[in-house]
Amino acid sequence: MKPVLSPKELATAIGVSESSLKRWADDGLIRVARTAGGHRRIPIAEAIRFIRETKTPLVRPEVLGFTDLDLVQADTTGGEEPADLLYRYLAAGQAPEARGLVMSLYLSGQTVAALADGPVRSALERLGRLWEHHENGVFIEHRATDICMEALWQLHTTLEPRTTVATAVGGAIPGDPYILASLLAATVLAAEGYHAVNLGPNTPFEALRAAVDHHKATLAWLSFSHVPDRPATEAGARRFAQEMAERGVRLVVGGQSLGNIGTALGDKVFVGRSMAELAAFANGVLASRAGAQAPLVLPIQIP
Repeated sequence: MKPVLSPKELATAIGVSESSLKRWADDGLIRVARTAGGHRRIPIAEAIRFIRETKTPLVRPEVLGFTDLDLVQADTTGGEEPADLLYRYLAAGQAPEARGLVMSLYLSGQTVAALADGPVRSALERLGRLWEHHENGVFIEHRATDICMEALWQLHTTLEPRTTVATAVGGAIPGDPYILASLLAATVLAAEGYHAVNLGPNTPFEALRAAVDHHKATLAWLSFSHVPDRPATEAGARRFAQEMAERGVRLVVGGQSLGNIGTALGDKVFVGRSMAELAAFANGVLASRAGAQAPLVLPIQIP
């Protein structure tokens, strides 16, 4: 994927004339930078913003470096639900097709949170059940997780922070080996304008605390996909929650194994159900920092 595009390249990608593209840039519809020689250059994140917001068809995705999109064009117009299509690609180990589908859905206007709560969550839950009745279920699920990570990293590279950037730091609790839930949370937060620092699986609370302080984070998240030692985890999470409250850092917790730990962390910790609600909460935190009227904050969960 190219970091910047010329007007000719973006015009070719979306099937319009270069003169039209330059006129849109001059009218402020597309933000451009200028080279030392005065030539217009368009960051890939800005090109994607324009495509998403105007719902402009991408007729030559390979010009932008999205070669995987061509692999799914016929499938996405065939009537199959995105969750079923993603499951089929992941189960078969079709990584380029899975990456292409995720990017295609994002370019069509779906939010990262909607992708996480919808096709990604549905497909992974189905793959998780393969352990019960398929002799190759374990390797298929692990392979699918790796493919999902590839798709998310590709998506992450297209996200451009807002002008006023806040930092969020998080990861999975100590002893939790699962990678994807925290990566999903980080990608959702990046889409909402945060600089998201994901410390990944099995992260000691001390490391999370150090990262929050180092990055001067505004928001922190904890993912609970697996809790090997519930009493120790609850005690550590309670201390961490108290430390975040003392620093004025908003803390978000969630996950399929959270159980009643969330309610034990106090009323300053937000617990919830979906990535869409994470996005809503994160936006509320940004609005509060900006001195604006914050929107209604819903409880959130990192699945």
